[in-house]
Amino acid sequence: MNVVEVTKYGGPEVLVAGQAPEPVAGPGQVVIGVSVVDVMSIDAQLRAGWGRDWYPAEPPFVPGTGVAGRVLSVGDGVEAAWVGRRVAALLPGGGYAERAVADVATVVVVPDEVPLWRAAAVLQVGPAALSLVGAAGLKPGARVLVTGAGGALGLPIVRLAAAAGAHVTAAAHDPAKRAAALEAGAAEAIDYAALGAGAGPDAGAGAGLGAGAGEPGGGWFEVVFDGVGGEVGGAAFRLVGAGGRFFAYGVPSGSTALIDPAEAERRGVRVVGMEQVQFAPDELRRLAELTMAETAAGRLTTVVGLALPLERASEAHAALEARELLGKALLLVTAQAVRYREHGGADVLELEEIPLPQPGPGQVRVAVRAAGVNGIDWKLRAGFSGVPIDGPQGTGIELAGTIDALGPGVTGWRLGDAVFGQVASGAAATHAVADAAALRAKPDDLTYEEAAALPVALGTARRTLGELGVEKGHTLLIHAVAGGVGLAAAQLALARGARVVGTASERHHEVLRGLGVHPVTYGDGLAERLPGPVDRVLDASGRGELELSVELTGDPGKVVTIADPMSAARLGVRFSTGGGSAGTPERSSAGDPDALVRLPVAEVFPLERIADAHRRSEDGHFLGKIVLNTEATLPH
Repeated sequence: MNVVEVTKYGGPEVLVAGQAPEPVAGPGQVVIGVSVVDVMSIDAQLRAGWGRDWYPAEPPFVPGTGVAGRVLSVGDGVEAAWVGRRVAALLPGGGYAERAVADVATVVVVPDEVPLWRAAAVLQVGPAALSLVGAAGLKPGARVLVTGAGGALGLPIVRLAAAAGAHVTAAAHDPAKRAAALEAGAAEAIDYAALGAGAGPDAGAGAGLGAGAGEPGGGWFEVVFDGVGGEVGGAAFRLVGAGGRFFAYGVPSGSTALIDPAEAERRGVRVVGMEQVQFAPDELRRLAELTMAETAAGRLTTVVGLALPLERASEAHAALEARELLGKALLLVTAQAVRYREHGGADVLELEEIPLPQPGPGQVRVAVRAAGVNGIDWKLRAGFSGVPIDGPQGTGIELAGTIDALGPGVTGWRLGDAVFGQVASGAAATHAVADAAALRAKPDDLTYEEAAALPVALGTARRTLGELGVEKGHTLLIHAVAGGVGLAAAQLALARGARVVGTASERHHEVLRGLGVHPVTYGDGLAERLPGPVDRVLDASGRGELELSVELTGDPGKVVTIADPMSAARLGVRFSTGGGSAGTPERSSAGDPDALVRLPVAEVFPLERIADAHRRSEDGHFLGKIVLNTEATLPH
């Protein structure tokens, strides 16, 4: 199985991908098929060589103290009913792997409504946050300070404290972290400089917080949660009011808070240390189960600032040590993909867990942010092609996301590049493999949903306009101009200087006029509603307009359909099908008409609701494209 090992003590670079034997569950244990790994500060500390007195493992060893996934097998003394359950587990180590062994006493069931990545994110910080906020006994209106408020533990503390009615001041050095703390419920967010950090023990309490700090009703805090330590913790301690409580649990600065015990005694400040986040096994399990329940209810969560494939664990450690990470870092071992195993209605679609796909020569793997839904998707699913199914089938042929793995021989792309383009199949997933040459850099002014709507429509529009030879001065009639292909073709044709007339439902006419299209309604009498002669026709509808189209142009060679192959064969009209992705890796120039094409996104569905997205696509009568979004299924 694939693992990531600490090959020797040192920096993040000592984390190396490798192979290890498949684990076997012993008595009282389970084997978990790992989906997501939690990346903790303790992992980085052990990798660097800290804690050798109590951590017995010597390099090479597999780190990782928290995972989420499914139980694959059980050992003696464990009920067989555990097999198949979605779980999260706390481990003594060994989590950076495709399989991990856990004592069943440390395993908790993940509720169905909680994604496994979210379970992994809160597995270890959730119990700590619940313990700290519970021990503080917060009352409505209590003045609370949280340092490290934009971190993995700080954010759930802010959320829980605010939910208890406290007035929370969040301290963090990064603007994005302060913004996240405000979103989590903080009343205000400040930089560490406002605490007077570095001012020394003789500075007035609240140095840097402004007038009134250190006076009743001013800058005193009844409770401080210090997740930073060092000078920041020392400055925060000086802001605790008489009789207050100071929780010192953070050491990312290299030491616990620099405080004077005598000063704490003089002011009657109760100082609580690491013991508040160190639990006996029974208490840890209770808090872990409570964490999952609170997460399912939406009351407990943290932000995931980085999610990387397992083999890139060293990058996650580097981000953690740089202390620039917003919230949590996670490692991904599996992907989620929509599959079907038989032809039929939308109900045959299932969201399944699969191994992360690996790119081959000339390919890249894309962490999908959004995927387009096209008519070909549900037609293939329904069996219109007549080709029998041989094994599980993916769905979706256009996507937008970021590159997270490069295959051999790929040049011109880097990890993290934002791209969009077309794939053979399988875009409806959290990760998909694409030919590097079929992708295009996503423009900054396009959202991922907007970019995912473009590849098929833009490629098809470019191809068919070329087949029709549309030029300046031509009048182009587009049947179903409000669809994805129709809208893309209209914009490209207008950019060439052609006049565009299009059939569409009346409710879309105002928008079409705004694009420069002359809209007309479908149905009998269409020829009388046209504003004049027609030079070329693009049929994106398939509603039986081809015979009229040939009559309007006087030549079947001036008509192209992408939707009615049977009538096309009978009338001698070209049926256009095939590839044609959105482009090549080169970025579009400012004058490239392709770069100006925009498609409205009619509706966005989460990936887990793909059946509804297919039904909506089959219903038709919408302007633009139906798009899937993976944000709820996988963090980005």
